[in-house]
Amino acid sequence: MTNFAMNTKLIMEEKNINQKTLSVLSGVSEATLCRYLKGDKEPRFDIVINVANALSVSTDTILGKESVKNENPYEETIAVVTRNRSSLTESEKMELIKMLLGSTRKYE
Repeated sequence: MTNFAMNTKLIMEEKNINQKTLSVLSGVSEATLCRYLKGDKEPRFDIVINVANALSVSTDTILGKESVKNENPYEETIAVVTRNRSSLTESEKMELIKMLLGSTRKYE
């Protein structure tokens, strides 16, 4: 996967922006954006600029030359878990609890 794909997905998740919304905001068709986000294709620089502007970040951030700033990792973790909780299996939820508590104890 390209830096563009990884960083764009991370920023989209942080900003709670889906692919369709990013497509509208950036002026890049959803199908083309999908190929870029899968890492199948590297975007032209004008596309990088449009996506960066749509996400309110620099092109260096999108391309991985500047790290994505993580203001509060605790809040970010809560947001990610909250958004994805319905797709987690019971086993995955228990594994997450064990990891967060730093426990090796088996939960049933």
